Amino acid sequence: MGGSLSYLREFSRRNWRTFFILLSITTDALMIAVSCFSAYYLRTLMPNIQVYSLQSYYVLGSSIGAGLLGIGLLVGLFRAAYHSNTRQQYYLATKSYVYGVAIAFATFFVLQFLDLPRRFIFLLFFVIPFFFLVGRKLLNKLNFLMQKRGFGVHNALIVGHDDKGMDVFYRFTRFPELGYNVKGFVSKTTRRASNRKYNGSVLPQFGLSRIDEIVRKERIDRVFVPSTRFITNGYSEIVDACKRNRIKLKVLSPEADALLQMAKVYDIAGISLYSPKRYRIDMIRKIGKRGFDIFGSLLLLLILSPVFAAASLAILIESGSPVFFKQKRSATKSGKPFYFYKFRSMVKNADELKDDLFRLNESDGALFKIKDDPRMTRVGKVIRRYSIDELPQLFNVLRGEMSLVGPRPLPVADFEKVKEDQEFWEAIKDREKIKPGMTGLWQVSGRSNIGFREMILLDLYYIENVSLLFDLEILFATIPVVVFGKGAY
Repeated sequence: MGGSLSYLREFSRRNWRTFFILLSITTDALMIAVSCFSAYYLRTLMPNIQVYSLQSYYVLGSSIGAGLLGIGLLVGLFRAAYHSNTRQQYYLATKSYVYGVAIAFATFFVLQFLDLPRRFIFLLFFVIPFFFLVGRKLLNKLNFLMQKRGFGVHNALIVGHDDKGMDVFYRFTRFPELGYNVKGFVSKTTRRASNRKYNGSVLPQFGLSRIDEIVRKERIDRVFVPSTRFITNGYSEIVDACKRNRIKLKVLSPEADALLQMAKVYDIAGISLYSPKRYRIDMIRKIGKRGFDIFGSLLLLLILSPVFAAASLAILIESGSPVFFKQKRSATKSGKPFYFYKFRSMVKNADELKDDLFRLNESDGALFKIKDDPRMTRVGKVIRRYSIDELPQLFNVLRGEMSLVGPRPLPVADFEKVKEDQEFWEAIKDREKIKPGMTGLWQVSGRSNIGFREMILLDLYYIENVSLLFDLEILFATIPVVVFGKGAY
């Protein structure tokens, strides 16, 4: 019995983030229900009220509540409950609320012939913010108490004792709700332990040679490297130590911070270069993601079948067959290649002309992009602008070669053109952990306006944080990108 309780405690401690996100959804749903009862009660105190059946209130309250929770899922409110600071959570909650109110009143305007309890609706939207704040205060208090018991707390080391290392430390102390407990600094230049003080606290500094000893003694599970670039700047010993001890290694850099904000992701804990495998959790995620991909791709194929027919006919009329273009692509330089399908948007001999046009390339690394590509057909310009050319990849998703959301697969031959050192290729190996996707953080952050290294950074962040909630956020963010053709050429 004691062993079972001990295992359950350890499992809960390691997966506190998942439990807390589920608890956040449950708490918000409960607060919406309390808001509905409060609005109903306040309405009964008003004079000259029209009588409606209880079922009307139940249906109306349930519909509005489901809508608000759904919008919260799509804008990342619940996922942010554990990876963002409290201020950012309130920003996303306000965004969800404004969207929800706008959609609700637009719906009521369109369906104005319905007889609705208007006072109840106005009261409901008035009290929801109050009860949301009450619920979130209670959640934050619970998280604080659980962190005291070791749930959701990560013992961490920071590489470097200079100003960059202290900047990372200050970053974590400003947001204690994220649960990073810094145990000290590691430095190449420090040969023996020394101390540094901050607000009365002693921050030990350790030599690199002692990292294995300190990891075991302090039960470290996170190592942070401040870096101007997203690689470890020569700290290969740190990478090896993290792999030996199964510790997550994360890099923080101005480059990464700017990109995450561009992607509407506000995570102050950096991007992982190495994460130890968690076989059981990873398997559950893979099964859930695969089920979501099958259901989503079949639904999209059904809904978009008229678009498939129109695009195919337009291509045949303008330039004849083949309608589809296929190319060998892969997630990494040494990854498993597969045939990637698109609607053909260029002339038939486009690949033969590519080498002659490479001097006009407007991107970098393994990305080849020309804004006014002379190989493009008239139909091709239209279907590319609105990403219609990408739709045949739904068949790649059904076949299990791709996912709806994931890293962007690139032409195998183009990887050879990337001029990066070996540390770079070692750093991005995790890109193979997830199937390539039709869309991803790269696409919703600027697509063709984002370079190769930046795309890799965003992919690594997604891989570490992959979940169905995150997939829904990205798919939702993809809609305006496709509709307005942002960054597409």
